[in-house]
Amino acid sequence: MAMEFCAPAPENAQVLTAAAVAELVGGRVSGDSGVTVGRVNSLAAAAEGEATFFTGGGPASTSNAADLAELENSRASLILAADAVPTPAPATVRVANPALAAALLAQHFDLARPRWCGIHELSNVHASARIGDGVSLHARVHVDADCVIGAGCVLHPGVVLYPGTRLGPGCTIHANSVLGADGFGYIWSGERHEKVPQQGWVEIGAGVEIGAQVAIDRGTFAATRVGAGCIIDNQVQIGHNCELGRLVVLCAQVGLAGSTVIGDGAVLGGRAATTGHLRIGSGAQMAGNAVATKDIADGMVVGGYPAWDLRMEKRMIARIRRLARAGA
Repeated sequence: MAMEFCAPAPENAQVLTAAAVAELVGGRVSGDSGVTVGRVNSLAAAAEGEATFFTGGGPASTSNAADLAELENSRASLILAADAVPTPAPATVRVANPALAAALLAQHFDLARPRWCGIHELSNVHASARIGDGVSLHARVHVDADCVIGAGCVLHPGVVLYPGTRLGPGCTIHANSVLGADGFGYIWSGERHEKVPQQGWVEIGAGVEIGAQVAIDRGTFAATRVGAGCIIDNQVQIGHNCELGRLVVLCAQVGLAGSTVIGDGAVLGGRAATTGHLRIGSGAQMAGNAVATKDIADGMVVGGYPAWDLRMEKRMIARIRRLARAGA
């Protein structure tokens, strides 16, 4: 099947009135409800016909002078802002969370962008693979035997799915990511490293977004699993037999050693890591560069190496710096 443009977006994805914006994001209009916008832009760059947002809460907020100056000088036709914020725009949509409202509005306009559907002629799809409706496989995507790709998935150039990889509907995988390569399994015999054949597979839940150059290894005997709604940043490594719950966020260069289990909604900062065979609890947060060497409880916020309570880590660093300055 050749690639072609998907069905065009509805006309109302192109331009919205302020009244329609308010309905979309759950806000209310102050000013001209008939003002139209067709794009979301930054506060400093937004021009006539565009919407923007201001996250400060008015004169009593922590907004700095530069933020307030950008607001006062904004040329946007519509600003998403909190109730107490005076704006210069012809229309303002009052919302509790302007950043979230801007994201929802940008998603709406994003529907108007042209999209390709189908399988690029330079991609390679095994005859036994099952491909859902509305899938986009861009140039040099490789889909091996017995893979399953759910409806509406988008695989950007150079993505590789090893045999048996399964993607739920609505997933996006960015360029040059590899799913299903062999896990790092070896046993020392006394003379050499004996490879443990990796016979499992990779399962990705619905609506997962995977960044560029991510590696997710197949399980040794069963699956490596990533739950629905997870967000995986660029250059992340997920080892064999890891299990991620729903809505997990892994920031850039996170490394998960084999058999790590991560609960729903956990967030791991950039370059955080685990030593494997442990659990990161639901809702837990690991600061950037933290290394977990044992289980992290639900909801705990940790940092450092070995990872422990982030408040204690910050105290320790502050005291060490004071000691260093005192001895200088």
